[in-house]
Amino acid sequence: MRPFDYYRPEVFEEAFHWLLLPDKKVLPLAGATDLIPMVRDGLWQPDVVVDIKGLPGMGDIVATEEGLRVGAAVRMTELIHHPLVNSTPWNLLAQAAAAMGNEQIRNRATLGGNLCTASPAADSAPALLTLEALALIRGPEGERRVPLASFFVGPRKTVLQKGELLVGVLIPALPEGTAGTYVKLSRRKAGDLAIVGVAALASPRNGGYEWRLALGAVAPTPIRVPEAEAALNAGHDAAAIERAMHCAFDACCPIDDVRASAAYRQAMVGRITRRAIEGVLERLA
Repeated sequence: MRPFDYYRPEVFEEAFHWLLLPDKKVLPLAGATDLIPMVRDGLWQPDVVVDIKGLPGMGDIVATEEGLRVGAAVRMTELIHHPLVNSTPWNLLAQAAAAMGNEQIRNRATLGGNLCTASPAADSAPALLTLEALALIRGPEGERRVPLASFFVGPRKTVLQKGELLVGVLIPALPEGTAGTYVKLSRRKAGDLAIVGVAALASPRNGGYEWRLALGAVAPTPIRVPEAEAALNAGHDAAAIERAMHCAFDACCPIDDVRASAAYRQAMVGRITRRAIEGVLERLA
């Protein structure tokens, strides 16, 4: 492993100083489940690593007037077991966290790391897209909020600028009676990235339900499928579910990789979409 300098700032001002060092390759560290293997294998070669998980608020989970605020350094294991995250409808995020990796990985991996890696197969992303979360970004010039749907701009690319940090996400409050489900298809039951991931959510509205549907691992970024949502908003009978499945199929533009072929992914996305929708209907019942 190539040597690098390590800093653990206690305040954001100090963190920004290190992150903006001129002529240096600087990487932030939270859970390090990506950083350690990438540096070990020589794919990333930082001059400086800045440990950000001890910064104020990064490990907090708090309910506010706006909704649920989750710090970027919160670990997946904490999301699974925290009582606020497990309260309906936010437990969709707990389901996604439980689907990620294995127990050892979940004990280290953080929510912010899962999002900032910007893998199309990130398990937390489809859940947070259906929850319409906001990315909370802080940099030397101040703070800004970005809808998570706009946070991802390509495979392993986000809107974060040099020196900026994702400090957390804000999940808006949803009506009582909202239900969500995350369903993941992978080669193994645990410890593997998604071949297809689908998050579905339904909220009571005007005597019916407003649906949201998001897909992971089948496009360059995690995506919402508004056409499928519209089909389910009109009703969630067998015909509507079938239309939603076809819309999810049409929204895909997957690739071939070591986990699955593009054709297999696209063939399976409809079936996983059906499972997610049926899972929501079971919860609503």
